[in-house]
Amino acid sequence: MIDKYESRRIRVDIRHVLLDVWDPIGVRDEPNAQDEYDCCLGSLFQLLTTGATDDQIADYLWKQGTEHMGLSLKREAMYPTVAALRKITLP
Repeated sequence: MIDKYESRRIRVDIRHVLLDVWDPIGVRDEPNAQDEYDCCLGSLFQLLTTGATDDQIADYLWKQGTEHMGLSLKREAMYPTVAALRKITLP
């Protein structure tokens, strides 16, 4: 089981990846929009900590970008974000 401090650290790391790598709406440099992708934190935390495949994570990101945010994104463009998420140290 992951304790609350590790959980918070992982979620902060996920947030950084979403802003620094994914950032489909371009809010990386907007101080008042740093929480824009927080709606994805819980699901990505779950996917990462339960052994989801790269394809499952890419699909989740693609669906968030296309269905939730209404953007036109290519599924294969999600894989750099998946690679960055995989670099997060998990317990």
